[in-house]
Amino acid sequence: MNPSPILQADGLSAGYPGRDVLHDLSFSIASGEMVGLIGPNGAGKTTLLRVMAGDIAPGTGTMRFQAEPISSLSHRARARSIAYVPPTLDLMSAMSVAEFVALGRTPYLEGWRRLGSGDKEAIERALHATDLASFAGRNMHELSEGEKHRAMIALGLAQEPELLLLDEPTAHLDIKHAWQIMELIHDLHSSDSVTIVITTHDLNIASEFCTRLFLMDQGRLAATGVPGDVLKDEPLSNVYDYPVRVVVDADTGARRVFPQRPQWPAGRKS
Repeated sequence: MNPSPILQADGLSAGYPGRDVLHDLSFSIASGEMVGLIGPNGAGKTTLLRVMAGDIAPGTGTMRFQAEPISSLSHRARARSIAYVPPTLDLMSAMSVAEFVALGRTPYLEGWRRLGSGDKEAIERALHATDLASFAGRNMHELSEGEKHRAMIALGLAQEPELLLLDEPTAHLDIKHAWQIMELIHDLHSSDSVTIVITTHDLNIASEFCTRLFLMDQGRLAATGVPGDVLKDEPLSNVYDYPVRVVVDADTGARRVFPQRPQWPAGRKS
């Protein structure tokens, strides 16, 4: 039996006042998947992620979370089930790492209730999961960019979500720290069975870590499927409007995407 959808879009269009960005999208995401949203700048990846989070309401059609329209859920109910982690956040430097991660418990605090034992346990689990337990007392401004990304993910985990939405979790990171972040995310997905949706411009990361990909083009789905079905020369070259070559790694079977420099006519400079 296939897992029931945790997210389902039907005829979804959405965007901003006076401008639709997403057009007639229909898809489902099963509980426990790790889905990558890929596509060029302006394709609608972040807008779709924000619709999944309930931050942007559909213009037409529906986005459902566990069969309920997301728009029908209260802000608190959404925050207890869905964690959205943006690519950057206005980090309060006066806060310690533990205090920052504790913000993830806000949806569970009624009125002026202080953190309880269950809240503190959730914070500790999030710090350990992101390898930040030893950083708990440090100020946020003391962290490296990679450590700040981990703290933001820890904040999301402290919400104890069923669905974790990560917008460009490896933005501005070098290779080592980008892949360490993705290893962390993959471990969370594998060990805790959290459903994860990420946006990424790194097609090789998408190939390596995601169970399924949505290739977006001008607010529409150009292709969906496992990485091997989506990461192909022709559809990628068409969507990105630039020639690419996809090579299958002989050792791992993963697909690697390489941009191809245009062959300019003799005498022309690129």
